[in-house]
Amino acid sequence: MLGCNLYAQELVYDVSIQGKPVGNMLVTKKLLDSGKVYYSAVMDLEYKLFRPTQMVQLMEAIYQNDTLIQAYFVDKRNNEIVEEAKIEKLHERKYYRTTVDTVRDWHEKAVLKSTLKLYFTPPDKRDSVFSENNHKYQKIAKLPEENRFMMMNNEGEKTIISYNEKGICTQREFNIGSVEYSLKLSEREE
Repeated sequence: MLGCNLYAQELVYDVSIQGKPVGNMLVTKKLLDSGKVYYSAVMDLEYKLFRPTQMVQLMEAIYQNDTLIQAYFVDKRNNEIVEEAKIEKLHERKYYRTTVDTVRDWHEKAVLKSTLKLYFTPPDKRDSVFSENNHKYQKIAKLPEENRFMMMNNEGEKTIISYNEKGICTQREFNIGSVEYSLKLSEREE
């Protein structure tokens, strides 16, 4: 990433699976001198569900004028890529070129909100947000509790997201199959 870093905000999350601590995730937002905003999330976990696993995920997104111009996602387990996705806006055109694993496609709608932005800005009461890892929209609804939202993907899997009074994500809870995951803002960050 070229350019001078004018402003950076970093958040550290403690990650647990089935209630057991397994690692952490660093989420970053940087304002660049080019007027672009760079977001990233790096997760490094070690756990044993069925076998010992080291998981490293990287998610990056670059926005300009509140519109996504490119994003990248990779999920590695035990040093093997299990999922990879790229999306890139083509010059001044309205559409994007996308690749999810080896499938190439086009996305025609401008992306204004993606999952990485949710760590720094709560969604609207009823919203949809673009997923950097599968290039699909997820629906979001405000829950009755203060500063809590529910996000649902196309498979019907739900994520509960909580925010503090500053609009920073403090916790994400979700299940993948019957496995329970929790990302909680580190106490040293609050």
